[in-house]
Amino acid sequence: TITKDEDDEHGVPFTPTELMTLWYHADNDIVELLLILCYSGWRITEAGKLHIDLDQGYYEGGIKTKAGKGRIVPIHSAVYPLVKHRYEKYGTLLPMCAYNFRLNMYKILNELGIEKHTPHDCRHTFSKLCEDSHVNENDRKRMIGHAFGNDVTNRVYGHRDLRDLKIEIEKIDKECFVTLL
Repeated sequence: TITKDEDDEHGVPFTPTELMTLWYHADNDIVELLLILCYSGWRITEAGKLHIDLDQGYYEGGIKTKAGKGRIVPIHSAVYPLVKHRYEKYGTLLPMCAYNFRLNMYKILNELGIEKHTPHDCRHTFSKLCEDSHVNENDRKRMIGHAFGNDVTNRVYGHRDLRDLKIEIEKIDKECFVTLL
C-alpha cells in the first residue's frame, strides 16, 4: 500500500527497437528530450525546472515527494551532448509547457511508427535500463527519487556521492546506440 502520493503511475518502457529508432532521429527536438528523459528518469514536469551542471555532469531537482526533491542524477555520457545542446540553446531542457510537449511527442512518435507512449514511459524506460544493466537497486531508487521506506540502513546510513552514482548510471549498456552516433 502507498499511504501518500507516490510515483505509482503505470507505464510501458520503450523497447530496444523503439530506442534505436529514437537514436536515429536524435536530431529532432522532441526526440532529443525523450532520449534525455529515458536515460535520466526525470518526469516531464521536472525537466523544465532542473539545475544542470555541465561541468560536473549532473542534474539536480525533483518534485512530488520528499525523496524526489533535490535529488542528483548524473548525466549519462550518451545523452551528455544532447543535454549540452538543449541547455545551451534554451537554458533549460523543456522550453515549452508539458502539455505542448506531449502533443508534439504523440505526433512525432506516430510519424516514426512507434506505438503511443506517455512522457512517464521514459521513467519506466530508465528503470528498465537500470535493471537490465544491473545498476545497484538502492542507487536506482536514489536516481528515480523513490523513498527507502522502513529501510533504515539505506534511508539513514546510505551515503552515495556523485562519483558513485556516475559509476552506476554508466553501467547502462551503450552498445545498443554507440554505433549510431
